[in-house]
Amino acid sequence: MNPVDLELVKLKRQWQKTVAKNQHVPMLIAVGEKHETDLFDGFIKSRLSEDEDDGDAIFLIHYQEFNGMNSFGQTLFDDWKEYYELLEKSEENIPQWEISDSDEQFKTDAYKAFYPLLELKKKFPKIKNAGIFIYIAPLRISDVKELTVWIQEWCALCEKSFCDDIKLVWAEHHTHKTLPENIPAYRFRVEVDIHQLMQNTAAHTNRKKNSADTDFQQQILTASNHLSKSRFTEAEFALKNAVKLAREQKNKQGEISAYFMLTQAFIADRKKEKAEDTFQTIFQEVDQDTPLQVQMYMNYGSYLLGNSKKTKAETAFEKAAEVAENIGEYAMAIECYRIIGTLNDTLLSKEKMTESFERCLIIAEAMQPSAREQSSLKFVASVLDNKYSGDVEKRTKLNSIMKNYFGEDWKVSIEKPKYG
Repeated sequence: MNPVDLELVKLKRQWQKTVAKNQHVPMLIAVGEKHETDLFDGFIKSRLSEDEDDGDAIFLIHYQEFNGMNSFGQTLFDDWKEYYELLEKSEENIPQWEISDSDEQFKTDAYKAFYPLLELKKKFPKIKNAGIFIYIAPLRISDVKELTVWIQEWCALCEKSFCDDIKLVWAEHHTHKTLPENIPAYRFRVEVDIHQLMQNTAAHTNRKKNSADTDFQQQILTASNHLSKSRFTEAEFALKNAVKLAREQKNKQGEISAYFMLTQAFIADRKKEKAEDTFQTIFQEVDQDTPLQVQMYMNYGSYLLGNSKKTKAETAFEKAAEVAENIGEYAMAIECYRIIGTLNDTLLSKEKMTESFERCLIIAEAMQPSAREQSSLKFVASVLDNKYSGDVEKRTKLNSIMKNYFGEDWKVSIEKPKYG
């Protein structure tokens, strides 16, 4: 058993105890450092494996964007309905899933997912007595307040229906929390000893003494441990060793990753000049015209925005967009132009905002449908639709394009998202 598997086994035991002690709670929230919530995310994914023995537990995983409290429930239901229709075609004697509208008045559309799932649970023998855990981890949240209201209403529906077998699951940083404390949920801390994991990993992988690959991984893990405890000097030393080892291996991606971690150490230690110098080193060393180069320019742009250097940040995102478009990384290009447009959403520069967003529409023409679906295109087009309010011809053309891509219901909330 490798070290990560060992941590997953520990987490499974913690999860089972948490569920057993909180049977009447409608929601469970895992909190921890980023590496700990990342491990929890991996643990939830592992529950989907066919060879996993979870008794009567069923896990539903959703990474869909949260685009508003009146559409998220429908998004979840559409996913479940698609799976049900596949079952209808592949298995015999599938119970009918009859869905009826509710006469009640609601603030959100949480009921559109909750009531159909409850109805299916009652009629489907295989899940009638099962515990259902719905893990939601939106890749983008348009409005945290609306998400909070949506979750609160879902939990209220659970409590009103006396349903202890359906629970929402969420994961977030233990200090930088997304959801407020008044959510009717049980929070539990996921704890992973990164130093112990590092030692176990080294012991597990070090089949050859002085293996450069093993030593590189160990330096990265050592640096992560020091950074988590604000020991910046020690982290800097480990990361410089990692850069040296990566060079010896001719591991360019590892070298750039170590340099980027070094920028984060300098930023956290308030050494802005060293962070800037390291970013410039990255741009000299990174392979040109690659997705990694695009990502590094985007990371640099986000760093500059955090330091109120909007003009320089815009230049970084423009460089990233140019490279991304040239190498066919269209989703990354659209995201860059989305950020550039958002930065120019002012009276003095609104024309550049419109130009940037219209560029996204041009790029989208070359994309595969699945890539389009995962990009920022819906948000960009929704903003343009609002900007075109006085131009019937442009709105009509835009609506036709988007309906062709996504169907009638393509518009999303246009609350300003984060820049990076």
